[in-house]
Amino acid sequence: MPTPTLATTTGTAGLRSLPVDPADGFPQSFLLALGETTYRFDLYVDVPEHLLDRDADPRTPLDVVGSAAQQAQGMLVGVVVRQSADGTPVQLLRRRLLPGLLYAAGEVLLVVDDVRIALGNLNAAGSFGSVLTARVGLR
Repeated sequence: MPTPTLATTTGTAGLRSLPVDPADGFPQSFLLALGETTYRFDLYVDVPEHLLDRDADPRTPLDVVGSAAQQAQGMLVGVVVRQSADGTPVQLLRRRLLPGLLYAAGEVLLVVDDVRIALGNLNAAGSFGSVLTARVGLR
């Protein structure tokens, strides 16, 4: 699988917003038509259970990005599946998504611009302050 590259303005021109509503919680799954083809996008947050504080405020942010100084608590995972004409699904991507990187999944380009996940949006809907903005398009 190719290594993701840093997203640049020219590399992401023409990409459209991915229809994610963080208030719907995670995981999320939806179909999206790009050109003549339909793709299924799955987004989920993978966090080891021992790192979750069940008594914490649901607005508590989960670190799914990390930094040079600190390891992330979990990760945002994206899956892209092409729905073929005969109904056979073809998985194009399954990997951790980080902001600012451009991911090539077959003929699909995907970039996450911003991600902040609140504890309350793990397996639950509600307005807890989660943010996920991403864009997608064809190469």
